[in-house]
Amino acid sequence: MPYKEIERRRACSRESKRRSRARPANPVMEFRAYICPHLPNFRVGPNAAFRDGFFVTDRPELQNMVEAHPHFGRHILRLALCSQEND
Repeated sequence: MPYKEIERRRACSRESKRRSRARPANPVMEFRAYICPHLPNFRVGPNAAFRDGFFVTDRPELQNMVEAHPHFGRHILRLALCSQEND
């Protein structure tokens, strides 16, 4: 076991830190959901279309496009996504 000897413990620690630093940092993608009850099949752009009044995306460029639209806040609303843990 490497933790009994101090030098082997330090070597394992250095190696573990080196491996963790070598991994690329992946940003956490945030899903956002939008609802448009007045216009259920509304198209915001060429790649963003509501289906049955809902639109869910994790792409920041589509999120910015939807939130920059003039109907945002009036006809297009953002939904809060919450996770519940089962106890």
